[in-house]
Amino acid sequence: MSKKSVVIMPETQRVLETMGEQIKMARLRRNLATELVAERAGISRATL
Repeated sequence: MSKKSVVIMPETQRVLETMGEQIKMARLRRNLATELVAERAGISRATL
C-alpha cells in the first residue's frame, strides 16, 4: 500500500510554517517541553 501525497499550495505552506514558528517560539518563551504541549493539544509530538 502506497502513501498518498498531499499537494499544499505555496501560500498555505507559508502560513503553516509561520504558525509552526509562532507555536515554537511561544513554547520556548514559556519553557515548555514539546511532549507537554503535544499532550495538552491532544496530538503527537511529531505532529506538533
